[in-house]
Amino acid sequence: MNKAEQVEQAHDDACWFANYSSEGCYREAVSTAHELGGVEIANSNDGNSSMSYFPMRTFEFDDASIVQVTYGGVFVIVPYAYINQIKD
Repeated sequence: MNKAEQVEQAHDDACWFANYSSEGCYREAVSTAHELGGVEIANSNDGNSSMSYFPMRTFEFDDASIVQVTYGGVFVIVPYAYINQIKD
């Protein structure tokens, strides 16, 4: 399991097994991303005049995996090159 998938798993565990609120699940995912050494490469609050308490955040890890954390869920981003390999 790569680091992005670990963040997704931490979010899902918080939501489904620990019965956290959406806010708690979001915070658990962001916390796990930081603990795993994720570098925040995008944040929907950057450059906006209005600020969200729960911005969409994208983290990249040293294993080249990428994860997007949103209030509504966590999404592992699969590189386009990998998708093309599967098709071939």
